[in-house]
Amino acid sequence: MARPRATKTVRDKHVSFRLSAEEHFKLMDKAEKSGMSVGDFLRARALQARRRKAREIEVAAPLPGELGLAQQLRKIGVNVNQIAHHCNRFQVPPPAELAPLLAEIRSLLNTAWSRPRE
Repeated sequence: MARPRATKTVRDKHVSFRLSAEEHFKLMDKAEKSGMSVGDFLRARALQARRRKAREIEVAAPLPGELGLAQQLRKIGVNVNQIAHHCNRFQVPPPAELAPLLAEIRSLLNTAWSRPRE
């Protein structure tokens, strides 16, 4: 009777990140102290990590009109992005009317953001 084959997990994905020399030394030291290879140590720490509860952030309720302003800003941003994409893709200069329009948008934004909330 043949011996059953051992099922081994195939690890065919690669993860890479950079460390400073000090961080690398600390990592090597911690892995050695735990009696594990660096790969096994990182895998164990990453996959068996304790889950932390997400911090709750208090967000002020939007004032009347702020939601509409945010939606309009999004639409303007989408349009400006489309113009920039077109100019970059076809190597054409932006329309002459764009610079004063962007200056006006910046001015309105600065006014809106500097206004104290009620």
